Amino acid sequence: MSDRPHASHELPEGWGGWRENLFSLQAVRRHAVWVVAAAASGLGAYLFNFAEQLSEESRRWMMGISPFLPAGIVSISIMIICPLRDRVFPGTDGTGIPQTIAALKIPDGPDRSKVLSWRIMIGKMLLLVMGLFAGPTIGREGPSVHVGACLMYLSTRYANFHHHLVERGLILAGGAAGIAAAFNTPIAGAVFAFEEIGRSFEKDNAGTIVRTAVAACIVNLIFLGDYYFYGVVRVGLGSVQQWLYVPVIGVVGGLLGGCFAQGVVSLNRALTPIRAQHPHLVALFLGLGLGILGLASSGLTYGSGYPAAVGILIDGTTYPVWLAPAVAAGNFITLLSGIPGGLFDPSLTTGAALGQITQPLFPGIDPQALILLWMVAYFGGVVQSPITAFVILIEMTSAHYMALPLAAASLIAYEMSHLVCRTSLYESLAESFLASMRPANQ
Repeated sequence: MSDRPHASHELPEGWGGWRENLFSLQAVRRHAVWVVAAAASGLGAYLFNFAEQLSEESRRWMMGISPFLPAGIVSISIMIICPLRDRVFPGTDGTGIPQTIAALKIPDGPDRSKVLSWRIMIGKMLLLVMGLFAGPTIGREGPSVHVGACLMYLSTRYANFHHHLVERGLILAGGAAGIAAAFNTPIAGAVFAFEEIGRSFEKDNAGTIVRTAVAACIVNLIFLGDYYFYGVVRVGLGSVQQWLYVPVIGVVGGLLGGCFAQGVVSLNRALTPIRAQHPHLVALFLGLGLGILGLASSGLTYGSGYPAAVGILIDGTTYPVWLAPAVAAGNFITLLSGIPGGLFDPSLTTGAALGQITQPLFPGIDPQALILLWMVAYFGGVVQSPITAFVILIEMTSAHYMALPLAAASLIAYEMSHLVCRTSLYESLAESFLASMRPANQ
């Protein structure tokens, strides 16, 4: 008898004809289950969006009372979230993207429940919401990916799916839905599933992945309407001189992003045995670090950094020159803590801040074009997913005139980052996660 967490039998490849695949009772049930799971993935991302907005408002209120109040809360909250993660919700640590990658490397069966389950999904949602209100420097896309992957994979309990969907397709589709719904970027969601999560183009699963990303976005459109994540940007590069800036920004941004990624990988590896022996002490140290950083930055390092990125890119707001290293440092500490939370938003904010402070070095270029180039270069260097990096920025801003320079900067940044960080950040964290599971499996 099978002990897998999904239906006891799967549909064989090439099963039936078009009538059976579309109109049989099994097919209707399968399609219905898929629709519910895809919609729930989009709804999860929307709830994270809503929680982030509320957390920003609550933080402004606390800053109005005293800057020491949010600093104290973030310091204490890390000491609460970390034990909850380890004791009540093991398997929920990290951004969620490495865990989704790890799930694809675990054969379908009971071991996958240590990565994809109802308990992990609920824990991920609860701990991320706690983190958003606590104020560490985190985004929400990683947990959106993990929650989407859980929902899509768990749907196999309620209907029979083809083998390739059970093994990989539904997990990839859930990951795509998480990115797509988090930023209203359906194309980037699908691209990220192929490029980073699955690391291959899978023709058999492509249709399901794209449909799921679109369905998740539609759920967000119902609540939020159609929108661009940052706003509309209509700029381009108008001269050869401006084009010469592209490789410079790609090289520097990629190296900076690669150094960040390699730093997280190396220090996380070194910190793992210390965290195992002294979990409370490590949580205290990291929490205090986030609190002190929040005080020193007047609160600019709390949360995802999204308001600052919009201010820099769309509104032309001037921020202190130290914003980029401060946000990067906050995200670095948060990633080391291992609490649920993403790095897309903080990385893009860091890139935007780099674009602002380097404007005097690149005369003649539109500030928005320069900022976009720095955003794609630094972000591409951190995640080493060059296609996703420029596609997601185009979808976030409708900056179609910047498509070619953004693609060039992203590809250059990837090559530079790869010189510093040989294995991508998500892949390295996925391997670390799998290594932590092996003793329990032996």
